[in-house]
Amino acid sequence: MTLSANLRRCMGMLLFALIAGCGAHSSAVSYYSLDAMAAGPQVSTADLKGPAIGIAEVMLPDYLDRPQLVWRTGENRMNVDEYHRWAGQLQDEISRVLLENLRTLGPSPRIERAPWPTGFRPDIIVTLQLNNFEAFPDGMVRLTGSVTLADLRPSAQPIVWNVRLQEAAARRSPSAYVAAQSRLLATLSRQIGDAIGRRPQP
Repeated sequence: MTLSANLRRCMGMLLFALIAGCGAHSSAVSYYSLDAMAAGPQVSTADLKGPAIGIAEVMLPDYLDRPQLVWRTGENRMNVDEYHRWAGQLQDEISRVLLENLRTLGPSPRIERAPWPTGFRPDIIVTLQLNNFEAFPDGMVRLTGSVTLADLRPSAQPIVWNVRLQEAAARRSPSAYVAAQSRLLATLSRQIGDAIGRRPQP
């Protein structure tokens, strides 16, 4: 084999390696999870009294019910990013964070999420219907929808309220959007905890 042939062969191998390396880098997928509130001082559940609270399955619009992160890029336009995905199902992520947040806030020592553990019978069922839970072109991340507290105790009435919350993302990036979504869930959890705390004992 001549020197020029060897040179061409080496150049070809180098070019192939560069292309393969670029392809491997561009196809790397990042996974994200929502964060719960920082835990406060530990309180003995023996000293707490409250209704059994069940968190029902979170309802999402179809465009958010997917593995990929979604954010808006313009009027009636959205980005569904194949390389930035939720580590689990988004409904499960939201209900998990609500559970952890409410346990931290302490409206009751008995809080579970659907499907209920064996023997658990909720007094109050929390249902969350989301209409929006994504970043918008103005850099704000918005959570809109409604919350229902279905009180199953005798003589109790359900309450329903609409939610319109927003948080500014620290920067325009998937990680900043997810951090803002976690803060929105913390605010929503405080609303739910306060509403449960105001419920009269039947």
